[in-house]
Amino acid sequence: MTTQTSTDGSSCRRFVLAPNIAPNWPQTVRIFMGLSAVCLGIGVVCAWYGLWPILTFAGLEVVALGAALYVSARRCLDREVIDVEGNCIRIESGRGRVEKVWEMDRAWTQVELRPVSYRWDEKQLVLRSREREVTIGSFLDPEEKVSLARELKRCVGPMARCGSGFDIPDAAPAAVFRTVGDKAG
Repeated sequence: MTTQTSTDGSSCRRFVLAPNIAPNWPQTVRIFMGLSAVCLGIGVVCAWYGLWPILTFAGLEVVALGAALYVSARRCLDREVIDVEGNCIRIESGRGRVEKVWEMDRAWTQVELRPVSYRWDEKQLVLRSREREVTIGSFLDPEEKVSLARELKRCVGPMARCGSGFDIPDAAPAAVFRTVGDKAG
């Protein structure tokens, strides 16, 4: 996870979330070529000695390996960008490009860490604003989710800390609404 804060005088905070996957595309291709050469080389040697069915299974292994490495390499393109600027939170999500965009009111947004019912000790990080909920950081590990939730709570919501470079806009005075039958007390 990467956090960037602009220094141009504006009160903008940017959180860039990406999975921590080690190999990039050129490394993945080199790994695939090396493993394919070994697997197909063994298959060709076995076929040379008359065990030709091994070559077909070696080919199937190479195809399965290529598919698995491709899916894994595509995951390294996943990005979630959370921009907190002024009174707006903008969340962009996508793989290689922006695919989904959500905008929320900063003063009305809450940061929640919820337990996931089907996984032990796993939490889900949710930004909730009025009727909209957005789950973020699904690929982060539990410690990173807690750290991100802590950082987001500092700059998001009605209780965001002043003095951290973010000014909370002045809100209208809170009105007290009572239903009929309530007693003032």
